[in-house]
Amino acid sequence: MAEGLKPDAEVNDGGVTIADTVVAKVAHNACREIDGVHGLGGATSRALSSLRGGESKTQGVSVDVHEDTIDIDLTVVVTHGVNIPQVAETCRAKVKEQVESITGMSVRAVNVVVSDIYFPEDTPGSADDKA
Repeated sequence: MAEGLKPDAEVNDGGVTIADTVVAKVAHNACREIDGVHGLGGATSRALSSLRGGESKTQGVSVDVHEDTIDIDLTVVVTHGVNIPQVAETCRAKVKEQVESITGMSVRAVNVVVSDIYFPEDTPGSADDKA
């Protein structure tokens, strides 16, 4: 035992604080792995990100931490042809599972807003443009 410490003295080991941006990055990454999710964020935020040189790792994710619970809002762009409610539900489940697993905190709600739909055939350089 270190000199000067009493065996029954209360020792405070400190605490852990997880920043909202960390939770947002975990949620963003979880959504990007889901088939049918083309991107995150609204049209304006995606346009600004492309001007800055790439998508932010928190774009399209808003996090609100209350004590030990988290509310997460996602804004997603889905790929044309997918079942939108199914993709949204997959986003909700995967984000909840990954955030709870990584942070140890309880996710109270994951809200999904589908802000746009992506049509792959409208992309410059697609097969239609080469004809």
